[in-house]
Amino acid sequence: MPLRTEAFASLRDEWNDLAAEEPTPFLTHEWFTSWWNAYGSGELVTAVIRDHEGRLRAAACLVRTRLGGLGAPANPHTGDWDVVGRDEDAREELWQAIATWGGGARVTLPYLREGSRSLEDARRAFVGRYRVQVVPGPRSPYLELPESYEALMAAASRNMRSQVGRRARQLEKALGELRLRTITGGDELDGALDTLFTLEASGWKARAGTAILHEPGAERLYRDFARAAAERGWLRVYLLEAGGEPLAGDFGIALGGVGFLLKTGFDEAHGRLSPGLVLRGEVLRASIEEGLRGYDFLGPDDDYKLRWTPTVRPRVTLRAFRGPAGLPAAAWHGRLRPGLKRARDAAQRLRESRREGAAAEG
Repeated sequence: MPLRTEAFASLRDEWNDLAAEEPTPFLTHEWFTSWWNAYGSGELVTAVIRDHEGRLRAAACLVRTRLGGLGAPANPHTGDWDVVGRDEDAREELWQAIATWGGGARVTLPYLREGSRSLEDARRAFVGRYRVQVVPGPRSPYLELPESYEALMAAASRNMRSQVGRRARQLEKALGELRLRTITGGDELDGALDTLFTLEASGWKARAGTAILHEPGAERLYRDFARAAAERGWLRVYLLEAGGEPLAGDFGIALGGVGFLLKTGFDEAHGRLSPGLVLRGEVLRASIEEGLRGYDFLGPDDDYKLRWTPTVRPRVTLRAFRGPAGLPAAAWHGRLRPGLKRARDAAQRLRESRREGAAAEG
């Protein structure tokens, strides 16, 4: 079936049946709908393949940009993007169809999982028709969950075990009894989101202007998706409280036996007592008790995530260019931009070296 605009809302149940083959919140119909309502521009299109009985075999949610290129409805709030399909053969067929139908001079598809069969299918589909680049993206830490919290902590370093326990005791001594509250929907949801977003905006994110409450699109995205995810039973808003007052919180999703960390925040007034560390331990305990098998930290490989696991799952961006109109973009992404980045990195290293030398002399 050729690339075409779809009444995307009508595909919800069929779409989610396919998305369940590779569970992640970012491929659900609910996420794409919430994202588009918050950030959508250009034309939302879907590529679909159906079998001889009319059942959906594979599909992809895409965006036709105003300049005629093809991209994914994704931005830094996105953790994964991919096609969805009944099986590997269906996904491969869809990739071939997308490359054949064409995306103009430029195609940009971020947040594909490195090493996945789908990425290889995409690369093969575009090679020969386009100039293809695969660019590294976030390296998201991932934790295989054991059968008990005790087993998780036994596998951690002695220093880690000591810090989690000591920080929890210090918080209780200073602020009162600790409690992890889990909100999955209902009348408490709006208030829980208000609390979480306020915590997330309590420190450096507010100063940098990157907090959810400082970006109207982000607030709409997470509120809309929270309500939709609550209806599906996926939502987990975790609030760590001390003496009845909120200290830290997560916007989490439990889907397909895996917990996903979409957003987190803590009250930086109590940052010296590491409420984020204590929250993470309690969330992992709750995830294990719920029966989840894995925990995806999402985003980049920040130090606070790597304290829990050395395993990372890299994402990449596939870029494809063709024709004379694609030459400037191909040159920019293939040569000029990497060269500028190398120059900036070298200059930064030189500045740091000079500062270290001056400090040593002083």
